[in-house]
Amino acid sequence: MSTSPPITSPTQTSPVVINKSLICQDSTVSNGVQIAIGTVLHPRSSIIISDGAGPIVIGENNIIEELVQIINKSPEPMVIGSNNLFEVGSYIECKSIGNGNVFEPKCKILKDTIIKDQCSIGTGCIISEGKICENNTVIAQTQNSQIQTTSTLPYDHHSSIHTTHLELLHKSIPLFHTIKKTPILEK
Repeated sequence: MSTSPPITSPTQTSPVVINKSLICQDSTVSNGVQIAIGTVLHPRSSIIISDGAGPIVIGENNIIEELVQIINKSPEPMVIGSNNLFEVGSYIECKSIGNGNVFEPKCKILKDTIIKDQCSIGTGCIISEGKICENNTVIAQTQNSQIQTTSTLPYDHHSSIHTTHLELLHKSIPLFHTIKKTPILEK
């Protein structure tokens, strides 16, 4: 996760957003959150640091859609890499996330979980506490259970459209939503 911004003091007084990120006015971002260049927060998304918890550090070019909740309840920092897609209603309370992952709608990633690089977590899947998902892990929900395999296909698809998706969001979201005024750092 070398593209993630450095962690600063968890006592920082406001969110730090690197220039060229897009944070919608009706999203919620706690003090102590660091968001790197290019990341997009849709309306009604939440990045929350619970009382006594460590900071949340978010890398470059992530897409965080509506109703996504990213919550750190641990005293340790939560570090999220770059080029991840968090789809509508996903709930994230993990220890760390690598790069190039897809979290499909309404999936839940519980505490102390580590998601490495290029993983795909399917719609409605619940990843139990403390699980480690190695690179290219794919987890999907069937009617009766969750299945897990390893494949690069979901990542190949995600990476082929992620940049175009980000460009479209950077052009269209300001046309329809108010953008939050936050302390901005030039990178």
